[in-house]
Amino acid sequence: MITVPSHMRHLCRRAVLATLLIMLGASMAWSQGKAPYRNVVVLPRGRITRIPSPDRQWVLIFECPDAGDPRKLWIENRQSHSRRLVNEYQRSLAIGWAPNSKRFFVEDAFASNESQSYVIEPATLKTIDLSSIITDNDREAGQYLKAGHSYLAAKRWLSSHELRVTLFGHFDGNAPPGVLSSFTIRYDVDLSGKARKISKSSTEEPY
Repeated sequence: MITVPSHMRHLCRRAVLATLLIMLGASMAWSQGKAPYRNVVVLPRGRITRIPSPDRQWVLIFECPDAGDPRKLWIENRQSHSRRLVNEYQRSLAIGWAPNSKRFFVEDAFASNESQSYVIEPATLKTIDLSSIITDNDREAGQYLKAGHSYLAAKRWLSSHELRVTLFGHFDGNAPPGVLSSFTIRYDVDLSGKARKISKSSTEEPY
């Protein structure tokens, strides 16, 4: 039988207690929507992809039929099994649920040189255009959104009402005066209508 010194037992108990407190704090942060929610699904992944909400009340169903046919995104209530069409798409998507399951974002790469991002409420399909919030708060963003290659990509949820969004791309010809020819601009966007620019660089770095 191995005897553990009393001071070592005390340290072990402190380590276990610290671990439990960290886990409890993380759980509380998630429940309050304060921790980054990084689960983003890039589509297509196959003919049918199901993306459940964190609370399992909803499930997004992405149908990717044969080439040339529209790709459809549905939202289904898992209790009533009622299903509604969110939209039809031609190319790829990136989707991420908010931690509280009350919204999800869709990055729609609808063209090879452009993408847009939206936030949608599953219960009503009410849609928020993230580019509108950004241009309302950053006057020069409108010029970058008009570049020959311009991609507005929602990257992840920072909370249940705030997202990290990246605007990147380049101009095909000469950029307007005072505007970068290649660019990456990152924002924290609050769905209350606020957007804060957190970085800007002259290189095209989507990630």
